[in-house]
Amino acid sequence: MKKITTSTNLNSRIRLFADWLNNGGVETIWSKDLIEDLIKVKFDSVGNVVESTVSSIVRAAVLAYEATQITPPPSSLEFMTEYQTTLQKAFFFEQVNIDSKEEFDEIFELNKNSKGILYRGVSEAKFRIYSSLQRYWINEKIYEKGIDYKSFIEKMIVNAKKQQGKILEKFFKKNGISPNNDIAVLSFLQHYGCPTPLVDWTNSFINSLYFATESFSEDKGEVREIEKYFSVYYIEEKDLISTSLVSIIEKGIHKKKEHLKNDLVKNGELDGINEIEMNKFFSNNRLEMATKMLYQRGLIDYLTKVERLMTFELTYFSDLNEGTDIQFSLNNSMNIINQQGVFIWNSDPFKPIEQVGNEQLIERTDVIYRFSKCYNINKNLVDYVREKIKKEGIDKNFIYPNPSLIAQNCFSETIENC
Repeated sequence: MKKITTSTNLNSRIRLFADWLNNGGVETIWSKDLIEDLIKVKFDSVGNVVESTVSSIVRAAVLAYEATQITPPPSSLEFMTEYQTTLQKAFFFEQVNIDSKEEFDEIFELNKNSKGILYRGVSEAKFRIYSSLQRYWINEKIYEKGIDYKSFIEKMIVNAKKQQGKILEKFFKKNGISPNNDIAVLSFLQHYGCPTPLVDWTNSFINSLYFATESFSEDKGEVREIEKYFSVYYIEEKDLISTSLVSIIEKGIHKKKEHLKNDLVKNGELDGINEIEMNKFFSNNRLEMATKMLYQRGLIDYLTKVERLMTFELTYFSDLNEGTDIQFSLNNSMNIINQQGVFIWNSDPFKPIEQVGNEQLIERTDVIYRFSKCYNINKNLVDYVREKIKKEGIDKNFIYPNPSLIAQNCFSETIENC
């Protein structure tokens, strides 16, 4: 199990440079002296470079290339950027490379029953964490059509609610979901393939492995080192409290409760009831219940409007929060139940969430910050991983429940057992 860091030595620099050379870099070298000196570089029996065989020209070249990898990929209006190396990726993520079944078994046992952690599985370690709408926005150059990101999202929500005789709005109302809750609408759209600014995460490590390996194509020929891995990212929920919409709503509820209490005391005094008697009748629990009945749904509708959400660079929401009854009505499809899905909202049309997260924290602290931790898992282990999660009951039918199959199978099984 190899931990990836930003600290380097001659061995790691040579390996980094060799990775670049083997993937087209050698064709760009114009210096005959550099090519001749590269041929002279020798390695010992355990694969370490023999330093005396590394000339000053080679040392300068590997340092120059390393310099290109100690800055993050730039944000671009023209295309989605990717990580060229795990060194470049290390500026956003604490990484560990998993290269054997034994190493995978270790992290599997460590994480399979974990609580309070968000996971995201991705088929390529080189991919940055863009939302589906960002991918469409950049690749299709929607920004060139003269509409801003916020307006586009708002129009999409309006259009969703008027489709097929306003069925989505009717469905929400029948199920006690406010149609004014933009996050509930976006959650529904996300689960049926519509690009949104929401980035899917899950509370299940095993589910994240399914997502990372569900659509997988084997690499052909020589590939860069980072392309030999897929990734599972993970963040402790407690590290996201400052960006959680739940905590913002709870603060709003607390303020409303204090206002309600003051109003009740004033009105009681007008009716000749003193504050002590009022406090006996309106206990803290009763007061909180009354406040939530009066204001909670309105606060959720207010804060989940796109107009408000765009004021948060990143924010996180889930209906799986312990210790609170605040719900964002994300459980509006069967998919999200088994997937144990949660979302991170990214307001930026171009920057991936790890870049937005780093920029937010760097402004507030001098401490070195990484957006999340990450397992880079060797693609040679894909079949082993798939077999492992299948034994846990995680397959396509579990992740993507089919109501028609539920109806068909229950009847067939009943007939067979008659």
